[in-house]
Amino acid sequence: MKKFDFSKFTGKGLAIAVFVCLLAVGGAGIYSYSKVQDSLDNALMSSDDDSYPVENPVAQITVTTAPVTKISSSPDENADIPILADNPGVSETAPATDINSTDTTAQNALPTDAACIRPVSGEIINGFSNGELVKSKTLNVWKTHDGIDIVAPNGENVKSMTAGVISEIYIDQLMGVTVVIDHGNGLFGYYSNLATDVPLSEGDTVSAGTIIGIVGGTADAEISEDPHLHFALKKNNAWIDPAALLSDSGS
Repeated sequence: MKKFDFSKFTGKGLAIAVFVCLLAVGGAGIYSYSKVQDSLDNALMSSDDDSYPVENPVAQITVTTAPVTKISSSPDENADIPILADNPGVSETAPATDINSTDTTAQNALPTDAACIRPVSGEIINGFSNGELVKSKTLNVWKTHDGIDIVAPNGENVKSMTAGVISEIYIDQLMGVTVVIDHGNGLFGYYSNLATDVPLSEGDTVSAGTIIGIVGGTADAEISEDPHLHFALKKNNAWIDPAALLSDSGS
């Protein structure tokens, strides 16, 4: 390769020659940089990533919101707090119930001319709770009392409150030997805590005052109470207060 002889240039000629050389070198550098930049751009665009890298990228944050459980406010410190017993729906607190209260539905349960007597002659020692919870002396829990307890010694005759037909005789797990009488007009009488010797059969017709059994103490759920008849009335499948019908009844 032939060497370039700078000795031919002196003064202004030498300066011009040097300037031309530098210009050529600079142009070559710019051209090379441009080619390298184009190559990088092409490489990035042909990669799997569709986006260009960004200086100081901001990380994407996914916010997950946990479900919120609603917590009720704290009860009053002086309020009664229900405590469930072994049986669901039975609590340890309940409002008091007036055992002498009457039910207007019960008062209209029988025709005005129908004879009506007390099944036994004693006093009511536990009244109808009308769906409210009352404390059971035997079970030591709060539960509804769907009838009335009329005190009577074991062996005392139990009479039909009014005329009807015996629809069922069975032993209830809690209330013992029970006689159910269909008194008509959607009214059924439940005579419980009887002795096992029932003198009548299902389908028999009875009148007001017919003896249907004797007090027997078979109701395990009320064994801690004084001897009594557990007497309940259901009108159109709803419990009603028998005391409303017996308030003016003879014995």
